Amino acid sequence: MVQQLTIFDAVPVKEAFAIGDLVEVVVNVEEKEVEDYYYLKLYEGSKGRIVKFLPKRQYEVLFAKSNQIRIFRHGELRRG
Repeated sequence: MVQQLTIFDAVPVKEAFAIGDLVEVVVNVEEKEVEDYYYLKLYEGSKGRIVKFLPKRQYEVLFAKSNQIRIFRHGELRRG
């Protein structure tokens, strides 16, 4: 049997990031996903700060060394 939950029953995501959190980029895709793989490889191990939330659990990350902002999915980041 399937039970429908209300928004009040939802379990909060503990791994979500907040604006200002220090994060590190990780490669979480296989090489067969060529575009994602090579984009992530460029930034692998780079550390930055989250500056903005985007739809679908994406974040804008500011890299202080290069003063650039790039967009990453939630699974492509870990706390740094």
